[in-house]
Amino acid sequence: MKIHNPKLKLLIFGCLCLVSVIFCRQTAFAGNESAEEEPPAPTLWVVGDSTAAAFQDTHYYYPRYGWGTQLYRYFPDITIENLAVSGTSSQSFRETAQYQRLLTEMKSGDFLIIGFGHNDEKPESLRYSNPATSISTPGSIQHYLFEDYIRPAREAGVTPILCTPIVRRDLGNNYTGASGHITSPQTTIEGTFPGGDYAKAIRNAGVAKSVPVLNLTQRTKDIYERLGAQGVKDRHARSSSRDISIDNTHTNLYGAAFNAWLIADELQKTDCPLKQYLVDEPAPPDPSILTVNPLYIEQTFNRPLESSVHWPDAGEWKGTVFGDIDAYEHLNDIYFSLEPWEDGSIHMAAGRPESSDGSTVGSKVGKISAKTDGIAMYYQAVPADRNFTLSADVLINRIDANNQASFGLMVRDDIYLDQITSDSLGDYVAAGPLMMGSAKPWNCFARKSGELTQGGTASRIYRPGESLHLEIRKTSDGYTCTFGDNPPVSAGFDFPLTSVDPEYVYAGLFVARSADVTFSHVDLAVE
Repeated sequence: MKIHNPKLKLLIFGCLCLVSVIFCRQTAFAGNESAEEEPPAPTLWVVGDSTAAAFQDTHYYYPRYGWGTQLYRYFPDITIENLAVSGTSSQSFRETAQYQRLLTEMKSGDFLIIGFGHNDEKPESLRYSNPATSISTPGSIQHYLFEDYIRPAREAGVTPILCTPIVRRDLGNNYTGASGHITSPQTTIEGTFPGGDYAKAIRNAGVAKSVPVLNLTQRTKDIYERLGAQGVKDRHARSSSRDISIDNTHTNLYGAAFNAWLIADELQKTDCPLKQYLVDEPAPPDPSILTVNPLYIEQTFNRPLESSVHWPDAGEWKGTVFGDIDAYEHLNDIYFSLEPWEDGSIHMAAGRPESSDGSTVGSKVGKISAKTDGIAMYYQAVPADRNFTLSADVLINRIDANNQASFGLMVRDDIYLDQITSDSLGDYVAAGPLMMGSAKPWNCFARKSGELTQGGTASRIYRPGESLHLEIRKTSDGYTCTFGDNPPVSAGFDFPLTSVDPEYVYAGLFVARSADVTFSHVDLAVE
């Protein structure tokens, strides 16, 4: 139909333009509204201890992996931020940079998986949490979980999820005690720490605050009991090819991936909205994902059985000087002193204090340096699968404030009888000072995969003439070192010293570079 009236044509054209403009504006508004309302993609945050954390086990036969590193297999479409820190508890994690990052970066719509328990059991004032008291009691694991994780998450619009701890592999297949996180009261130099059921405490916190709980303790317990210790050994990390070096706490790649599947499987039983991000029909990983680390090198080591020709035995303690000592002519009592005394104390010095003309003799013999060690040591061999406590009191006769001098207690992966070498030797943990010439002296230290690492920063500095107590405690999770009144250190010391010698560790007293001390009340209590 043709329209001949020009005014009518103009009116119709105007109406069409108006409709077009309105439609376009509505479409644009709808598009903008959709873009504005579309929520940002959620992040899945993970906090916890070593069983969830990432590691750098360069030379392990089966390196350690925590389950937090494997969650990507079951949540492929969301960002996962694994903030878990080895050695931390629900109490001590709050002091980490990772915790501060969580508080500042988690956003509305995110999710938070909380996995503590292994280190909450440790009888140390800075890590322990009480499993036997309620959520309203400061110092309880329930209180820490709620006040420091659940509450901040909810205030940020984040959905919290609790995990109970995986069990430790138990050679006796008994998970009714510490292997299953049910502890007894423990007494140390810091006092008595009540025991209890940590998995139950975490479940109770979940019920009290309506937080979903993924019961990894029960799931792993059921599997480990059914398969037995030998049936689950290939889920665990090991530092060497020999079974005796299996780490009964920490998992390898397959074990971590399987535990990540357990999390996915448990999540499906809840009404937590995180499960909408799961893969369809989550399945356990194939065991074939576990392969031997291509960087692993089989070590050969011959444990010395004889005593030194230079230093007398001190009861069951054998004396030795080894490592980076410059030259074999320094193996004498001019440069070192290893003297057992009749009252049971032991005098040890690296670098004698003065010669007859008043000058210092050999003051720079031996050292703890970035890559090498040169030390004098009295030691005993202890089976690597046994827990123990090594303790002693020490009087400081002389110590130079330099960064390579040290003294204290040490547990090593290897030992050498009066052997001088500038090669890097095995790993160790040490309860003693280091970097005493720096502004922030170290409170305990370790060497892991050849790298020297700091334990903590010493708040209490000891001078010549002062006495202090030292202690190294070995548990199934690693080592805790105590240097005088400074806080016990275990974070970062949670590795078995079994890479060189998988059968024994070597525990004892040591001195290095211009240290002169007297040890007394030396005790090695092996469980």
